[in-house]
Amino acid sequence: MKRRSSRGSRFLWGLLWLSLALLQAWNHYRDKPVSTQPPEAESRFVALADAQLVEDAGNDGDSFKIAHDGSEHVLRLYFVDCPEKRLYPLVKNRLKDQAAYFGGLSIPQTESLGLEAKALTEKLLHEQRFSIQTRWERVYDSARSYALVFFDDGEELSEKLVRAGLCRIHTKGTWMPDGRREFDFETHLRALEKEAKAAKRGAWGRAKPVPSTSNP
Repeated sequence: MKRRSSRGSRFLWGLLWLSLALLQAWNHYRDKPVSTQPPEAESRFVALADAQLVEDAGNDGDSFKIAHDGSEHVLRLYFVDCPEKRLYPLVKNRLKDQAAYFGGLSIPQTESLGLEAKALTEKLLHEQRFSIQTRWERVYDSARSYALVFFDDGEELSEKLVRAGLCRIHTKGTWMPDGRREFDFETHLRALEKEAKAAKRGAWGRAKPVPSTSNP
């Protein structure tokens, strides 16, 4: 009986100490102002002007190497995912997902789209003036950093790729440097994608392979 009483006392003391700790935490945070800024506001975008595209075997439609201020960086676009340029074991499932996203294309058709996306991105970055906005947010545990690429006409590279029907809207998004919410910009991209589908541009104009049928 005495042992049970001792256990009960320890339990009550534990509850008391937990209550005190919670009360102290509440007192500490109750008057702390609630931020109305997006989560990324703590890490503002940095503008990289006068960057140049660096020719690299790893460049594709949504990921590429640039040179800026004496350093080289590999950047990855927010919001969009371009098809892979070639099939190898590591991207086999991703290529299948990309092919399905575009309505059931074949793997060769999807690879071809990846090469078109790479060509468009390189053409734009070579022929037009652009500015990069980045927060140096790492892509998983790789050396790449997420970024946005804006051209003099005000459009971002993801908009041009979606408009051309050369990518899927599928990856990490972000609040925009001009204050637009992630949801709003993605909704805008969805509208551009709808237009690309209606105009049968890029992937949306490809003839779907006819499923083979075997005789019983």
